Amino acid sequence: MTSNTISQLPTVEQRQDITARLADLISAIESHAQWTPPNVDRGLFHVWDFVKRSHYVMTELDNIAAGRKVQHPEQIPKNEGVSGPEAALASYTDVCTRTITINEMIQNPRMLVMLGLSNVDFGSAIQEKSAAVKEAIKSAD
Repeated sequence: MTSNTISQLPTVEQRQDITARLADLISAIESHAQWTPPNVDRGLFHVWDFVKRSHYVMTELDNIAAGRKVQHPEQIPKNEGVSGPEAALASYTDVCTRTITINEMIQNPRMLVMLGLSNVDFGSAIQEKSAAVKEAIKSAD
């Protein structure tokens, strides 16, 4: 992301690419050796939950922009005072912010420790998928 302000939603194709890369990251996290439900490492679960929510928000951007109901409204940022396309843009901006945070946690797991979570070795597969999400968002800017 080259600026601090996002002025418009990415194209449909760019949104699909970002959503697909988030799905790839989710799959990589779920393939991690410590992903052993129901006893998943807290740090790994925290990152997975963050990515899942970002993925879900991406799948609902069209509905948010059109003012239609979303399947899980509690999962969408409140975006107080805005609706329609402005709310969709605010939600997309939230995904961008989350992506930066997620990537930092994955590339530097000590950040998880600073949040009171365990230090997880995510491995190169997850790190690469995380970087790919960040790059997809960057190229959509």
